Amino acid sequence: MNENGLPSLDFISGLISTGGVFMWVKQKETEVPVFQIKMHSSQHELLELIKFKLGLKENIYEYNYANRQYLLILVRRRSVIENTIIPTFDGRLFGTKRAQFEAWKKKYFEKKLDFIYKHYA
Repeated sequence: MNENGLPSLDFISGLISTGGVFMWVKQKETEVPVFQIKMHSSQHELLELIKFKLGLKENIYEYNYANRQYLLILVRRRSVIENTIIPTFDGRLFGTKRAQFEAWKKKYFEKKLDFIYKHYA
């Protein structure tokens, strides 16, 4: 935590290494980039702090499945992905999560023109 009581970006990046996912989801005829944070339901306050620190407007969803309770934030808005998620985690992740992020980021920018053209079509 830093002096204002919020987790640092490096701390958040460490959590993302185990509880974050950079993925693509099929929606209709296209693929949509999604960033997901998943944590145990006991970590609601921490997830709220992360959401505030990153400036996310997305809801925190609570799920119960097979006697497991967890919290989930899904970021799908491309403006948030491009202006917040990518700059925040660029250069802050290591190992397999870094490889996952780099592949996701590369595909995002390769598909960016498709997003623009579909918007105006």
